[in-house]
Amino acid sequence: MSMEEDEEVGVGFASYNFNELGDVEVIIKTCWESVGQGRAEERLIEKWKVILDRYQEQPHLLDAAMPNLLASLLKLIRDHKTLEQLTITAVLLYHLIKVRGHKNVVRHFPHEVEDLVFVLDLLEGLEPSAAWEIKYVLILWLSIIVIIPFQMNKFDSGEKEPTANRIINICKGQMTAFDKSKDAANYLASKFLSRPDIKETHLPSFVDWALELCTTEGNRDNEITEGLTAIAAVFKHTKREDLLPYAGRILSAMTSDMLKNHHNMYVRKFTFKVVQRIGMVFLKVKVATWRYQRGSRSLAINIQGKDKDEGKTADESTSVVNIEEDEEYDVPEQVEDVIELLLAGLKDTDTFVRWTAAKGIGRVTGRLASSLADEVVSSILELFSERETDSAWHGGCLAVAELGRRGLLLPNRLAAVVKLISNALVYDERRGSCSVGSHIRDAACYVCWAFARAYDPEVLKPYIHEIATKLLVVTSFDREVNCRKAASAAFQELVGRQGTFPHGIDILTTADYFSVGQRSNAYLNISDYIAQFSDYSVPLIQHLIEKKLGHWDAAVRELAVRALGRLTSRDTDLVLKELPKMLDTCVGIDLFNSHGATLGVGQIIKSLSEIAKERSTSLTSMLRPDLLTKVENLVHNLMKGNKLRGLGGELMRGAVSEFIQNCSSAGLPISKQVLDTWQAVLFENLGDVEERIQKPTVAAMAEFTAQYYIKDDRLITFQRDQFIQQAFIMLKEHEDTRKGVALALGALHPHFIKGKEEEIIEHLIRCSRITEGTQTWGESRRDAVKALTEISKKVHPKLADETIHTVYDSFMLSLEDYTVDKRGDIGAWVREAALNGLETLTLTLLGEAPERLPVSVIQQAIPLIAQQAVEKIDRVRGLAGKIFYNLLYATDKSGKPIPGISAREELLEIFAKTPTYVKWGIESETFPLFVQLIKLPGYVERILIGLVVSVGGLTERLVKESSHSLFTLLETMPEPEIINFCNIMLKIFKDYQKVDRVSLPLLKFFDMVITSGFLEPLFENPESPFPMDLLTLCKNEISKCGDPNKLLASADIFCQLLQCEDELCRRKCLIQLAIFLCHRFPRVRKHAADKLYESILTFADKSILPEETNDEAVALLGETNWMNSSVEELKPVRNQFCVLVNIPVPQLVKKPV
Repeated sequence: MSMEEDEEVGVGFASYNFNELGDVEVIIKTCWESVGQGRAEERLIEKWKVILDRYQEQPHLLDAAMPNLLASLLKLIRDHKTLEQLTITAVLLYHLIKVRGHKNVVRHFPHEVEDLVFVLDLLEGLEPSAAWEIKYVLILWLSIIVIIPFQMNKFDSGEKEPTANRIINICKGQMTAFDKSKDAANYLASKFLSRPDIKETHLPSFVDWALELCTTEGNRDNEITEGLTAIAAVFKHTKREDLLPYAGRILSAMTSDMLKNHHNMYVRKFTFKVVQRIGMVFLKVKVATWRYQRGSRSLAINIQGKDKDEGKTADESTSVVNIEEDEEYDVPEQVEDVIELLLAGLKDTDTFVRWTAAKGIGRVTGRLASSLADEVVSSILELFSERETDSAWHGGCLAVAELGRRGLLLPNRLAAVVKLISNALVYDERRGSCSVGSHIRDAACYVCWAFARAYDPEVLKPYIHEIATKLLVVTSFDREVNCRKAASAAFQELVGRQGTFPHGIDILTTADYFSVGQRSNAYLNISDYIAQFSDYSVPLIQHLIEKKLGHWDAAVRELAVRALGRLTSRDTDLVLKELPKMLDTCVGIDLFNSHGATLGVGQIIKSLSEIAKERSTSLTSMLRPDLLTKVENLVHNLMKGNKLRGLGGELMRGAVSEFIQNCSSAGLPISKQVLDTWQAVLFENLGDVEERIQKPTVAAMAEFTAQYYIKDDRLITFQRDQFIQQAFIMLKEHEDTRKGVALALGALHPHFIKGKEEEIIEHLIRCSRITEGTQTWGESRRDAVKALTEISKKVHPKLADETIHTVYDSFMLSLEDYTVDKRGDIGAWVREAALNGLETLTLTLLGEAPERLPVSVIQQAIPLIAQQAVEKIDRVRGLAGKIFYNLLYATDKSGKPIPGISAREELLEIFAKTPTYVKWGIESETFPLFVQLIKLPGYVERILIGLVVSVGGLTERLVKESSHSLFTLLETMPEPEIINFCNIMLKIFKDYQKVDRVSLPLLKFFDMVITSGFLEPLFENPESPFPMDLLTLCKNEISKCGDPNKLLASADIFCQLLQCEDELCRRKCLIQLAIFLCHRFPRVRKHAADKLYESILTFADKSILPEETNDEAVALLGETNWMNSSVEELKPVRNQFCVLVNIPVPQLVKKPV
């Protein structure tokens, strides 16, 4: 698509005119030019759709141009010569109809007499494979043509079937189609069968056909649906008197279980649609004079609070216009069956069906006498029963909203209705580990919205408070975003229409439709704002305690607890009144209620302590002695009731930890016995396998020890020492316990660990090391490093310089943790923690005691950080890059940088143009910068170790970016620097011999570097030791090796070394490759033969093989089946190759006994 066409696409759009009329006319004129051109045709149709789709929200702007556009498109239909021309024209016309709507467009279709024959012939001549858009457009055109005021038999000819039959056949043929043309066929049938000359001759047979289609057993679901749709369409447009003879028979068919209880939702939906229209046929067309009619609906009058009668005429009274009954007439017995079916439809399991039944109830009730209508209302209200299903409640809400919207729910019924709707607004029935009710709450909000528009403020005034409080409860605390938004919209409508809501405008400015979209904002901020108004604080708090603290969703319970903590200050007396009930709930049977109540009690205690401080009083003075005792013994009672054991024990242990944390933060006075109980529970929770239990326990341990082991700034040393000793013992247990205890030690208050700092650090350092049996304990090592970071940050002024050096050494040692297990590189967790530790400790010392920064250690640490910035894991690389940049530019209070950073000026030059928002985890941004550190002596080895792993890695993007950055740098290096580069690479190879994490990528790295051609000077110099040194290291690496990947990579290196000028090196490479030719792994044999074959041909100018036997040796390599032949079969071939290339035949060395 061209740039001009791209500019046609827009996201948001608003206009006052049809601005693209010229473009649309050009498309119509030129559409046939693109027929058969594939891509050009697609672009033209797409451009047409893009232009028209802009007007989907303002389709009326197309009306002025509609006659001309239709005339042009229909002219193309009349003048078409090929099916392709007709297809593209129909596609354009269909999209125009889709945007504006068929009812508006069809009025502009021409309906001349000659059009009838043309359209009929065209439809009948279409092939079955023709595009459905053609059929849709033509049938829709025919639906306006058939209402011409001429008898249909006037158009009959002896050559063809009667015109009426032809049209009926078209309708029947398309009604069972699987495309959009069936909708047009239904519309055509409803228009055609309502003609006076057709209804008597063809309507009976059509009804019989449709009934047979939807009642015959064995028919497909779509056939049944289309039969029902056809009947519904006919009943919508045909006169009541004409349909009465068929209504009873059709109703009898609709009452069958086959239709009303069909498994297909659409069958049931159209069944109830037909039922409601049958009911409309049985009842006379009239407007119920008893209905409630609201007068003025001016928002300005409501908001300004003007006199209700001001600006109204006598006919605009807000009372019932006429409560007298209409003239008496007999209501057919079948109407009772209709209403009974529709009431049953309100209980259907699908929302679409319930909504259809609700609309049917509204329409039928509007034609009943007031007494009968009141009976219908009573039946609907019976759906709001505890014995009914959630579907019945939802259907009842929809029906009540429909009746209210139509004025069929009289004010004398509002008291009972509002009470039921209030219950529906908070309907939430738990089923297993979830609940149902969100659709009911949403529908109840719709009822409130409908009432706002239907009733006068004076009528709703007695119920305003109840409606407002329930809506605000849903707005603030509903779990589902659609319910919160629906409640907010209903509240806004009520405030605007009724004008009698307390503090309505103030609340709307905060609790608007968009702000309630985020659940946490609704719970924590909006609810707190609303609760400042005394009218709403009590309902909000009560709802939290009664409904949300025991909610099935743990996230909702936790939010409810936090919200309750904020709302405690809004009505402290109410919270204190509810506290005893909550304490009883904590030890109740229901797990969710116990969990939420336990969290809630702790949060309330914490909030009460803050309130007590503000009021300059104490927590104990606010709580009764019996309440204090209950709160103090809560953990003991939970343990006594085995609430911390079993299936729900994990959930409750986390809640208990948070309870202890909040009580400790509040300074709740407790006895020695309770203290020991809490400490035992916390230590037990620290060893839990679940992180969601360990995390709150770590925070609780810090608050607990700071509150109860430090009295008036005086440390209780004996109890502290016992605590620390128990922690040290637990550090020697399994990994989960070590994780929790290590984090807890790191979170302890500095005053609590006074005198024990270095001992704690020593134990944490041990936990951060890899020891026998703990190789896979990556998470415990990570958490030990995290704890070490926190401890050293808090107590560094009390640490000796030697201890600080030891901490740095521990961090740097952790950067070498590359442990791998079935979870992957678990050492990455430890390295990330170590990187953060290095940054935190360094910046802390730089800001508070820069003279204590160990220069020699910093000099070692910075290159290690740089190495992590060029390794393969994005997350680690991104963190290391950011930390390296931060440390490079960090300064103390006097502006001095971190001492000990080698070549800092050169680094500043490299990173000078780096923006602060660089994404360090992105390969293309990180590698070009850090690769330049290869030129700096202090960094070259560490950078190359990291680069080796990346360049020789498996990820395509990582290999591409890292190798490109390296090769770009190598291009600028003179020969002495290349030699130094190679020597360092050989040193790395030697240092990491048999370390698969580095050695395997290193082999691939050497292959890529040699292939790039940057090492040609070393290969062309026969005196260069590099080829022989590399050969020796490769042979050592693969000795006694069973890893096929490493063997394949080494074969690549041996073949690359064949190009060197060192004759001895070439000979040894050939011997090694000859050994590979008879290796026990077929892959190795095949790969070695193929690479050797390629190398001999590629390096033909190097005279690798003797000239007289070169061709024979090459042929031997290429023609032998090295993969599928056995080793015994290949040995003679291999030996013959050795003779041809003049190297000794490999001999199997027997191991000494």
